[in-house]
Amino acid sequence: MRHSRIMIATVIAALSATALVGCVGTTTKADVTKSPKPSVSASPTLTPGITKITDTPGSGTGLVGALADSTVSQCVLKSGSWSVTGTVKNPTTTTVKYRIYVSLLSGSGSTRALQQVDVSAVKAGATSKWDATIATAEDGLNCVLRVERYPA
Repeated sequence: MRHSRIMIATVIAALSATALVGCVGTTTKADVTKSPKPSVSASPTLTPGITKITDTPGSGTGLVGALADSTVSQCVLKSGSWSVTGTVKNPTTTTVKYRIYVSLLSGSGSTRALQQVDVSAVKAGATSKWDATIATAEDGLNCVLRVERYPA
């Protein structure tokens, strides 16, 4: 009985080794020197995003991130352009100015448009309206803001 168990174990080990050799295969020099060929994927062609800014984001002196100071009232596609409106409220005790960067992003997160809106001389505690019209008819975009506050 003991002898037959050893024989069965030996046969199983031999079959396992044979199966593994079949999986490994052989590699030739030609296989190693081959380089992968690029593949072409069919994806929709997007026109470049629209950018209308005069100041590089984060480039001003005395910058304070102020996203909480701003609200978006409207972000809609109307007659081939995006209409974005909102307000900024100055929570400080001095007059400030704002740079608002309005981004229109696709569902995959790519920036389809970026436009700067400047709001100057917002007095302490005051609220001021702002708006942007972005000339793109691309549908299904999301509005995202970057708001910077500077001393006036």
